[in-house]
Amino acid sequence: MTRLQILLVGVLVAIALAVGAWVSVDEYGTTRYEAGYNTAVEAGVKQRNREAEENRKIESDLRAQLAERDADAQRKEHEYAENLDAAQRRVRAGTDRLRCPAASPVQPAAAAPDRPAAAGASVDGQGPDVVPEVAADLLGIAADVAGLVRRYDQVVERFEACRAVNARP
Repeated sequence: MTRLQILLVGVLVAIALAVGAWVSVDEYGTTRYEAGYNTAVEAGVKQRNREAEENRKIESDLRAQLAERDADAQRKEHEYAENLDAAQRRVRAGTDRLRCPAASPVQPAAAAPDRPAAAGASVDGQGPDVVPEVAADLLGIAADVAGLVRRYDQVVERFEACRAVNARP
């Protein structure tokens, strides 16, 4: 063999070794990468499932609490409705009366120069009676407003409960 042939064989062996090393390192790195990736995905799935189960329990507890509060609110709403009906019947029958408060006299010594005087108790006793039908309507309107306020408070309470659940770490 001539020197050129020996040199060519050496270069071919070096190239074969380099290609073999490249393929081995690439295969080993890919296998290790995939193994690490699969392990990380598996750990993430387990953590997600664990957190999902915790969230389902918290949601279930919150739903139970809200259902209990809703039942209590429904019972109170029914009680309020019965009381309103009874009060309206009494007002229409003349048993109970609503009165308009009489205007209070302004007491000049009670007010600062830049503010109006505060009204005190009526000096001429109770005011005039409100017509029974109007009084019953006023009671109904007041009950409607009170119902709206109660429902608003329930919405705020639910919102705060949901915010507290979602704000946890």
